[in-house]
Amino acid sequence: MDSSQLSRYGRIVQVIVGTGTRVEIDKAVERLAADQAWDICGPLLASASELAARVLISRLLEAEVYAPLAYAAAMRRQVKRTQIQTKKTVMSRRVFRDLDTETEAKAIPDHIQAELDDLAVGAEEAREIADRREAERDACPVRTVIVNELATAMTKSDEALDAMVAVVRASAFEDTRRSAALKIITHPTALDRLTRAKRVDDLVAVALSARLDSAAQTVAQLLGERAEEVIAGGSRAALRLLAKHHPDASIREKASTALK
Repeated sequence: MDSSQLSRYGRIVQVIVGTGTRVEIDKAVERLAADQAWDICGPLLASASELAARVLISRLLEAEVYAPLAYAAAMRRQVKRTQIQTKKTVMSRRVFRDLDTETEAKAIPDHIQAELDDLAVGAEEAREIADRREAERDACPVRTVIVNELATAMTKSDEALDAMVAVVRASAFEDTRRSAALKIITHPTALDRLTRAKRVDDLVAVALSARLDSAAQTVAQLLGERAEEVIAGGSRAALRLLAKHHPDASIREKASTALK
């Protein structure tokens, strides 16, 4: 996508990423589909409003265009809702303002002031910890929708499977990587297609992202069918997987030796 394309669809960007109405969003998405402007759909999905994202996802699935979905599942952050100031928060701030006013009006004993300072510091630290935890979770319903839809589509489409693998390998979010990996690991047909295509690195990425011993054992057994070829290929991640999780002791030993 070049800048001229971005300029051409400037109003569409404003509608989908901004606060367009449902009617405006529908028209914008249909314009993109009519022009087959798929290159811009990935970046749009990464930052679209939730409503616009869902409409665009449905249209991409209908057109069987999956790459933009992988792009969004790899890069989209949860769009944070505007924080509403509760009455309790307002009251607590009012108390601190009153205390500050009183501090200016008359001296507060040092030991009380020290306690107030400690309370303020503690409250700030608690807010920072909560913010970090929220950022780590970053649960995004749009990413979840994408993974679920790709899981359905990959049963019949190699392109959808490729998109799901791309999510496993590239998503910046652990929950999304793991969810996509589990969808693949529990789908025998998808695993068989990856195995027949000799996509060793992709299989290993799926096993590791699933974060389950059972997933690692499943992939190790699949790789074991071509153990000599895998060992000769020298992928250290694949060798470590075989050395630790393959049920055949001889294959585990060969993989361990190749790692040395």
